[in-house]
Amino acid sequence: MKESTRRYMTRLLKKIHYSLLPADQGLGYVPYLSLAYLTIFFVNLYFSPVTGMRLVAVIAAILAFLICYFRAFGASGRKLAMYITAIFFIGVAMASVNFGASVFFVYAAVFCGSFNTKKTALSALIIIISAIGVFAAVTQQSSFFWVPATLFSFILGLMVVHQAELDRKNSALKLSHQQIQALAKTAERERIGRDLHDILGHSLSVITLKSELASKMIDKGVDLEKVRDEIKAVETLSRETLAQVRGAVTGYNQATIDTELLQAKVATQAANIELITQVTTQKLPQDFEPQLALIIREAITNIVRHADTHKAWVILDKSDDVLELSIKDQGAMTNDTENSGLNNMRQRITKLGGSMSITKSPTCLRFCVPLSSIEDV
Repeated sequence: MKESTRRYMTRLLKKIHYSLLPADQGLGYVPYLSLAYLTIFFVNLYFSPVTGMRLVAVIAAILAFLICYFRAFGASGRKLAMYITAIFFIGVAMASVNFGASVFFVYAAVFCGSFNTKKTALSALIIIISAIGVFAAVTQQSSFFWVPATLFSFILGLMVVHQAELDRKNSALKLSHQQIQALAKTAERERIGRDLHDILGHSLSVITLKSELASKMIDKGVDLEKVRDEIKAVETLSRETLAQVRGAVTGYNQATIDTELLQAKVATQAANIELITQVTTQKLPQDFEPQLALIIREAITNIVRHADTHKAWVILDKSDDVLELSIKDQGAMTNDTENSGLNNMRQRITKLGGSMSITKSPTCLRFCVPLSSIEDV
């Protein structure tokens, strides 16, 4: 009975959980833990108890808050705005009970991060902060009320908005990587198929002709040395063809600028960033191009993950004596220390005999390599 009761309670709790929270967002138990902040209101209620109609109003406000709270997790757009507004006005109504009601304003501010875009989320957060200030001024609330309400709403709201934006970018980057892998596999199969068709089609045709020629020469009693020369040519061509096939297959493991620009286009589109490319240099040494391609990959990944921008540029140009690669966006770098990604890019360009420079506002990474270094590669 105990085991069956435990299973029944588990199923019941899961059913309640999925009825309260959207199943497709993977929220887990975090929303329940976040309700712990309500203790601020209840502790103050303990020291300033209410009775009669005020107690009924408190119970009704808590029930209304819980409904809006759980509904807000699966809401978006106008519905989300409606739940945030309702939570805010619950705080307004409970402000007359005790100053712990400021916690409702914090909940309203935190939910601003659930809007689909960073701009909308920040606009909603600014409205909440402004409304708190107006309400506190009009009703002449004490500093015990409006200071924590304003401070924590601003700090926690801004943190959630930033984290939500980062989660969106990471989600878009993950999706783009999956698309890139699918595109890369398809493109690889198609290119290998084309190259093998060209290599084998030509080589096997020549091998067939030379083999037929050697057979006819034997039938006609031609000197064996000439026959041997034809067979030797078939052997040489076979070895060369085998080497070409191996090269065609293994060559796709190296990064190329064209491939990385294709992948960058997919990644930036997923992050709602317009990628503008200007590549005027086409022929680069075989050992040189993969390093530049990997630099482009690292830089674009950083832009998608961290940059606050709507446009990005990749420019590769060759002047009289320098090859220059510039990767820039509309954002600004706020960190003075170089992360591992920047260190990797600096090491790659240094390995090629070049240099890296950084402009922080707007962000621009510039890689310059003397043409003499390229010729020595």
